[in-house]
Amino acid sequence: MSARGPERRHRPPGAPATALSVIAGLAILVTAACAPGAQGPGQQMPPGGASAPTLLTMGIIADAEPTGPEFAFGNISAGASESKYLLHAPLTIYNDRAQLEPRVAQSIPTLENGDWTVSPDGRMEVTWRLRPDVKWHDGTAMTADDLVFGYRVARDPELAVATRSIKDVDEVVATDPHTVVVRWKQVFIYANEMGLNAIPPLPRHLMEPLYDESDPQAFEASPYWSDQWVGLGPYRMQEYVRGSFIDTVAFDDYFLGRPQIDRIRIQFIGDTRSLIVTTMAGDIDVVPVGSMKAEEAFTLKTEWEAAGAGSVIISNNKLRNADLNWRDPSAPWVQDVRIRQAMVLLLDRQNQVETLHNGLSAVDDIFFPREHPAYQLAKQRGLPDLSYDVDKAHRLFQDAGLTRGPDGVYQSQTGAPFALDVSATGDINTNIQEMLVISNAWQQAGMQPNNIVITSDKDKDEVRGRSQGAVLTSTALGYTSFNGYITDEIRSESTRWKGANIGGYTNSNYDQLRERVFGTVAATERDQIAADLIKFQLDNMVYLPLAYSPDVAASAKTVRGVTGTLPDQRLTSWNAHLWEKS
Repeated sequence: MSARGPERRHRPPGAPATALSVIAGLAILVTAACAPGAQGPGQQMPPGGASAPTLLTMGIIADAEPTGPEFAFGNISAGASESKYLLHAPLTIYNDRAQLEPRVAQSIPTLENGDWTVSPDGRMEVTWRLRPDVKWHDGTAMTADDLVFGYRVARDPELAVATRSIKDVDEVVATDPHTVVVRWKQVFIYANEMGLNAIPPLPRHLMEPLYDESDPQAFEASPYWSDQWVGLGPYRMQEYVRGSFIDTVAFDDYFLGRPQIDRIRIQFIGDTRSLIVTTMAGDIDVVPVGSMKAEEAFTLKTEWEAAGAGSVIISNNKLRNADLNWRDPSAPWVQDVRIRQAMVLLLDRQNQVETLHNGLSAVDDIFFPREHPAYQLAKQRGLPDLSYDVDKAHRLFQDAGLTRGPDGVYQSQTGAPFALDVSATGDINTNIQEMLVISNAWQQAGMQPNNIVITSDKDKDEVRGRSQGAVLTSTALGYTSFNGYITDEIRSESTRWKGANIGGYTNSNYDQLRERVFGTVAATERDQIAADLIKFQLDNMVYLPLAYSPDVAASAKTVRGVTGTLPDQRLTSWNAHLWEKS
């Protein structure tokens, strides 16, 4: 969906500096930020001493500013969803213990309570019972018709805001003012998780007349999607200055009770370095996930947290990995699983955690959180030991038929050198450092890596899809990680290089196991199948695991209630109505 409204007035984000360079410049920058005449968002606090309304300022990188209908649809990346969940409310939400809770819904539909039924042909019916006390920000009561209208908008092909899952919905019907039935064409294991990125309720009494005029451009450009937004969230819109900030105020009639903090300002800041400086200067109270990486977190942790100014919150929601190109059957790594194992054994991944992530990450091999049942079950099944072991790696190369030439470079049985591209995006400094460390280890072992930095002026998807080697990327933990290696998701020129499967891996047994995972509603049974698929991935080295790419948030010492985030919900403000500030 295209962006609407005035052009942004912020500077484009710059590439993050290394932790050391950030620390080196902070003293000067913080002094400048705190100098007389310097303006910060904290200075917007109204006068009045202790009786003044409490103001919390949330600092977010400018790229996460919502555009178009993103208060209900659109960008679901970390950071970009914060304003959405402050100003709106979903049917369900996850708490910080990864437990699904009802929000606008009265309860979670399950097979056990009968609100989720599955027919023998795979069709499903999910009944949603809505709270009767939910109000829109203009005081109008929310009804089931608002959810039906949200579905109409979500599936409108001219607006193109639908998520992939919504295409599997057959119909959404309001059976009474507080009951909605969602009928699915086939099994969808997330059918009872209805966040704002699925079928969000929309204020039908305001938006439907404009929508019925059949002018998609006018509907998309409506101020109801920006400074006149009316939602269901704990905060309501007060002022929105594009490229600068969104001011929100506590909604007195919020159905879970009036928020503890009176005002939250979402301040959009042009680059990560400026965000750190502003936070250290005391003008930012909360930095949600999505605006900082581990190297920036290290700066805050060693300077800001160490001084008692606040806390840095680390959440391991993604795993860094190398996706190999499987399209060339003559490539050494395609021919033998032992070669792929050796490529991981050559990497001192723990040292990378200590040097690249400053110890704020951890080595792992599995695309699931460690506490997830599927993770634990997979471990019980027995997985290959991928610990750093250079000698073992060379033995595996030799057992797989590779030999070293006079120049020390490994060669295949046809005499071709073991050459490959190593690609990484250049927007984050640690990505480049990681690429260089990996390439150096492989080169020292007798491989011929060729480094490729994917710059912002390139089509990232196409460059990755055409890579002749290993693409360094991050994968969110959980069931959706399986999609990165199914045949239906292979990216190619015919798909305009879209699709989750970067390297073109294809295996019918893998596809069948993945189908069974996503076709099994019962969680206990599904986790058993998922564990089998995890074992298949690592026994066959479908990808090369590296280390966690942590999500980072920060909370000033004056703020209470900010928690870590989850892979399925990379959202800091999920419980913002309970935050307190002293």
